[in-house]
Amino acid sequence: MDDFATVLARRLQQPLPSRAWGLLTTVILGVCSFGILPLLMWPGRFREYVMAESKAMQEIAEWARVRGKRPAAVGPLMAAAEDAAFKPLPWITCLLLTVFVVATFWLSFMHTSLTWHRLLAVTYYFHLEHAGIALPRALNLHKIWVAVLCVGYLIHWMQVRSHLSDAKLFVARFNPLVEAEHLPLIAMPRNGSCLRVMWIVTALFMGAYGCWWGIPMLLAAAAQRRYVRVIGPTVRRELHLRMCDIAAQRRMPRPILQTAMASGQQCANRRCLAPLRAGAKFCTRCGSAAAGNN
Repeated sequence: MDDFATVLARRLQQPLPSRAWGLLTTVILGVCSFGILPLLMWPGRFREYVMAESKAMQEIAEWARVRGKRPAAVGPLMAAAEDAAFKPLPWITCLLLTVFVVATFWLSFMHTSLTWHRLLAVTYYFHLEHAGIALPRALNLHKIWVAVLCVGYLIHWMQVRSHLSDAKLFVARFNPLVEAEHLPLIAMPRNGSCLRVMWIVTALFMGAYGCWWGIPMLLAAAAQRRYVRVIGPTVRRELHLRMCDIAAQRRMPRPILQTAMASGQQCANRRCLAPLRAGAKFCTRCGSAAAGNN
């Protein structure tokens, strides 16, 4: 059991692929590719991250099952780990929507030469100049371009939010196992706002110029960036600390462990909160000075 917990703790400590675009990269590549490139790349990158993260959750659930200390909590934990697995339908939908936009433009200009002037005229410059083709067809192309990209980015944003809910559920069902070890519970990931001032200003600026798909694009970019850079690593770090605590407690001699639990003292470091023996001056896990010995 102890070796299993130690191996899991080490795996949780390993960084996951957290490639997420910032504001400048999102705007430049998104605008230059007419909104196609981000929708083509982001779901695939998020898929890699979620698959690695969900695998770690499933291993933790398996460890809890094998350990068998809290059988009633194992079933819900394993179900939460399965729910956190990557869901391919939103990813496939985003790819199909991307192909649909490209195919629609290709078919529309199959019998007419497609120039940069015409492409810009039915996209960014639609309200500024004539495309050189029939107005109804140009209007349909413009509506398809805006609507399909908006739907695609909203689907990806919903996928990120859905996985955040799955991670929160896993933490909530892992906490009973932590409580059984008399350890501090893992804090639930906060939803919070994923948009900062510059992101909001940029989204409004793109919407004012007719790029309405830029608003859900920036919303999805900010949500994915916040999860893979902040929320995901925080959850993994907390799981890693609790696994280390559990492994250390299983190695700790029983009299010392009982003394530590009976003292009711905890490490003053808010990121640690490990139980301390009565009269201890330092935390044996993080090395912080105990309260009253600073």
